Amino acid sequence: MRIILDQSGRPGAAERGAALIVSLILLLIMTIIGISAMNSARLEVSMAGMMQREEVALRGAERALNAAERYTEDTVGAFDDLVDGHYLAEDEDKPVVSETDWSEIVSLDSEDVSELGENDAFVVEYEGLVTLPGSALNDGGDAPIPGDKVNVYRITTRSETDGKAVRIIESIYTKMYNPMAP
Repeated sequence: MRIILDQSGRPGAAERGAALIVSLILLLIMTIIGISAMNSARLEVSMAGMMQREEVALRGAERALNAAERYTEDTVGAFDDLVDGHYLAEDEDKPVVSETDWSEIVSLDSEDVSELGENDAFVVEYEGLVTLPGSALNDGGDAPIPGDKVNVYRITTRSETDGKAVRIIESIYTKMYNPMAP
């Protein structure tokens, strides 16, 4: 019979390789945790980038809304629905916002509206003349009371970033009706 001695010369047990198997299992677990952490970090970076693009699109849409309101205040008098981007409320062929081909709205994206970015556009829709609540009916046949009616416009703006983030903002804009104007 043969006795196995360890390095100190005492009898010992035969090695079975358990340390190697345990270390390989721990290495596999650490690798899986590392890969999972890398995927989570990549997802977080992607989400942060998309949020940034969405914020840029929102700022662009708000900038376009400000430009559209100034444009409506300054230039829209007698409403002309023959201009691309101008629609009357009762138009049958008025496009739905989600179906609007925004690339066709080019006349508003000109030097007249310099605040618009390359991917910004807006549509102005005339809703009509509205009497303000609480206004006198003026049944006596006198001249109309200035300021008791407003022209109502629905302004829809759209902005898109290069990362394909799209923001659409809709606003109701009112403009004083002046019956004394020619």
